[in-house]
Formats: sequence, structure tokens, C-alpha cells
Amino acid sequence: MSEDKTTIEESENGTRLVDAKGLLNALFDDDCRPSLRWVRQMQSTRRISYIKIGHLVRFDIGEVRKELSSKYKVSSR
Repeated sequence: MSEDKTTIEESENGTRLVDAKGLLNALFDDDCRPSLRWVRQMQSTRRISYIKIGHLVRFDIGEVRKELSSKYKVSSR
């Protein structure tokens, strides 16, 4: 476990699974980090994928990064 008490787990195929707070820490810098509410809203509208293990919700950092870059990347003209 890390110092900020976020949960990080290794899945069978070696990808890192993290909780919502860990996802925010992994993807965004401190000065531009969205809120935890934003992650939950993205999860509930199924804009980012998640894995449910019992009552725990985990995110694959690499997969979420790909989804965000493909859906929200603004291309130049």
C-alpha cells in the first residue's frame, strides 16, 4: 500500500488495478486533477470502464488512459 492509502492490486495479466482515488493520482497532476465525483460520474455513465470485485470498484489505469485519450482528445484543424 502507498502512503496515501489508495488501493493498488495486480490482476492476473499484470495490469494495475486501482481505486478511484488512485486513478486520479495516476492520471492527473496535482494542479489539474478533477474531483472524485467526476470519476464516479464517468463510471456511472459508462464513459470509462471499471471492474467490480464484490462491492469493490477498481480501474485499469492503462485502459482508462486509452479511453480518455480516444474519446476526449481534441484534434487540430
